[in-house]
Amino acid sequence: MKNFWNKDLNFDEIKSNFAKDGKVRVNKVLDFEFAALSFQALNERVEFDTAMFVDGKNAVMSKKEWTELEDTQRQQIYFNLMENAAMGNGFSYGRKYITAEEKDPFLLNFYKIVNSKELLDVVSNITGINDINYASMQATKYIPGQFLTRHRDDVQSEGRKLAYVFNLSPEWHPDWGGLLQFFKEDGETLESWTPSFNTLSLFDVKHIHSVTYLTPFAKKPRYALTGWFGTR
Repeated sequence: MKNFWNKDLNFDEIKSNFAKDGKVRVNKVLDFEFAALSFQALNERVEFDTAMFVDGKNAVMSKKEWTELEDTQRQQIYFNLMENAAMGNGFSYGRKYITAEEKDPFLLNFYKIVNSKELLDVVSNITGINDINYASMQATKYIPGQFLTRHRDDVQSEGRKLAYVFNLSPEWHPDWGGLLQFFKEDGETLESWTPSFNTLSLFDVKHIHSVTYLTPFAKKPRYALTGWFGTR
């Protein structure tokens, strides 16, 4: 994993912070050049589908499929998204799964590092979860009007244990939205984390969380590489 982690990271401190309540935010987590190349890959070379919740089910639409819709069809989808979101159920964001078949060599290398025994051992040491043996990965892109409502990532059929988010948007302004928020059971906000460039959010899948609505005045997309560490 040479040139992956920032060499100045204090893993003992990260472990101590995670132990407090099963989540931790790490600033300047990656080697700066590696983080910059990650942003470049997402910004210049990835074509994102749109993942969304419409008509009571999850749906994915390619850029081509979206542009071929009539204006009235797009308006109906948007209305449906907003109606669902108003009831606390919905999402809309750009997504591309990264797998062992990834064609982009840089993103494939990122995927392999995250799935390496060395990195999985680091995550196990930080969290005390010792049976982690895989990581999923997806590239995400939020633009104005997109969001992810409150939910948990606890999917037992996939063996998920931990969620992770490598934030890769330079110069993010918190007023643009896109905040990772954590909640109590009654919906009261516990914490809000700005998706600052080169930060890692790592948290137990039992935490209720959301990604707040990106405002119309957000100047740039919110990019991240995200997924779950788990057991198969």
